[in-house]
Amino acid sequence: MPFIAMPQYYEEPDVGYRVYRLHFNENLFLPEEYYRELQLPLESWEIRYYTQPNNISLAKKIETYYSLPEGTVTITAGADDGLRASIQLLNFAVEKKLVVLEPTYSMARLLSEQLGVRYEQAQFTQDLRIDVDDIVRRGRGGGVYVCSPNNPTGHQAKELEELAAKLDGVLIYDAAYAEFAGRWRPSLFEYGNVIEARTFSKAWGLAGLRVGYLVAHKRLSDALKALSYPHPISSASAKIVERALELETYVRSSVEAMREVKGIVAGRIRLEKYVGEANFITLKVEDADTIERELMRRGFAVRALGNKPLCRSCIRFTIAPLEIMEKFLAALNEALDRKV
Repeated sequence: MPFIAMPQYYEEPDVGYRVYRLHFNENLFLPEEYYRELQLPLESWEIRYYTQPNNISLAKKIETYYSLPEGTVTITAGADDGLRASIQLLNFAVEKKLVVLEPTYSMARLLSEQLGVRYEQAQFTQDLRIDVDDIVRRGRGGGVYVCSPNNPTGHQAKELEELAAKLDGVLIYDAAYAEFAGRWRPSLFEYGNVIEARTFSKAWGLAGLRVGYLVAHKRLSDALKALSYPHPISSASAKIVERALELETYVRSSVEAMREVKGIVAGRIRLEKYVGEANFITLKVEDADTIERELMRRGFAVRALGNKPLCRSCIRFTIAPLEIMEKFLAALNEALDRKV
C-alpha cells in the first residue's frame, strides 16, 4: 500500500430504527403534521437536471429569510461539509493550524488531521469559560473552533464576540444547536473573520436531508464557495428546506416543548451533569461504556464520550418527549444499579 498512515475517521454507530435514538441529538418533538406538510412533489425536470450551481436559490432564500447581506450564505451537504470547507480554508492561512476548544464535537479534530491542518488542543476552564487572551495568542494567523451551545456540555460560550473582535485569524463558530438556545438569526459573521456553520439537521428536524450552510462576510464566503462542491445538495432537499422555512412555528414550538421536558428530566437526575442550552444532557458516570451497553440492551441508544477533557467518563442522551423520558429514566436507574 502506498500510504504511510491512514487518517482517523468519525465512527458512526449504526443502531437502526427499532430502538429509542437518543444518541444523535435529532429533534424528537416535531409533530407528524410538520413532516406531512413537507412532502412536496417534484417535477420531472427537478429530477432530470442538476441543481443550480451552489444551490444559489436556496442560499438567497436563507439570506432573505434572515435579512442577511447578499452573498454571505454558502450551502453545504450538512454542517460537517461546512466544517470541512472552513477547515480546508486554513491551508491558505498564514498559520495552517486550528485551535479547538475541548471538550467538543470530535469532527473538528478529525477534519484537521484529514486535511493537513495542525490541530492544537485548548480547553474550556473548569467553569466552562474561554481564556480569550490565551486563545487569541494561540490562534493568531490561523483558526479557532468553538461550538456553542457546545457538544457535549451544552453551554453557551459567552466570550464569542470578544474572541471574534480580538482574534487575528478565522473563528469557526459551530452553531449547530443555536436555535435550541434562541439564536435563530446568524449574526457573528458581521465581525468579518467569523464563519458560522449552521444546519437543518437539529432543531429543524431534517437530518435525513443533509442540508447545512455557512454564513460569512462576502470575502470569506467567496473563498468558501471556491472550496465547496458545485451541487452540494439535491433538488428534493432544497425544495423541502425552502418549505420548512415557511413552517418555523412548528420548530419554535418543538424547541419550547423540549426545553420544558429537559427541565423536568434534569431535576430528576441526581448525578453530576451538564445541562446547558442544547437538546441533550450529559451525565458524569463511572464506566460510561458499560452504562451505554446496558442502556442499549434496554432499547435506548446513547453516546458514551470517549475520555474527553472535563468529561473523562460521560454519557450524553437526547431529550425526547416525556413519555419516552419516563421509560429512559427507569432504564438508566436499572443500568446504574446493575453497574453497582
